[in-house]
Amino acid sequence: MKVKRILAPIDGSTYSAKALRVATEMAQKNESEIMILTCMRKEDVGAWYYSDPKINKDVMIKAKEFAKQSMSKIEESIRKKGVNVTSNVIEAKSLVKGITDFADSKKVDLIVMGSHGRTGFKKMLLGSVSNGVVQQARQPVLIVK
Repeated sequence: MKVKRILAPIDGSTYSAKALRVATEMAQKNESEIMILTCMRKEDVGAWYYSDPKINKDVMIKAKEFAKQSMSKIEESIRKKGVNVTSNVIEAKSLVKGITDFADSKKVDLIVMGSHGRTGFKKMLLGSVSNGVVQQARQPVLIVK
């Protein structure tokens, strides 16, 4: 199987950082492209605390701007390793659906993600988002611990 496009969903957790390192190494060896994705929900950025929709919108805008700035630095470090990389920040009602829909729309060959992230309660074997992606993705999924 030729892996041309690798999707690496990241959330700032140590597991997603490890997964991104693995994805980068794979991309270097296979001359693949990496797509970094941060998928956001209003609940994840604290916007649900506010009853004013304008405040919610402003909070999400600032959170997306912060994510884009952070991802720009990550992109730069990966490019220095000779890997073609793009980053994306999307908003979705479901993180799992956001990740799997993005993977489908960009025709990725492989999803590389951390076993646990920053959402929900920790599960014994696999985090809820990574488990959901494994169950719903049409592409192979590599889970990194």
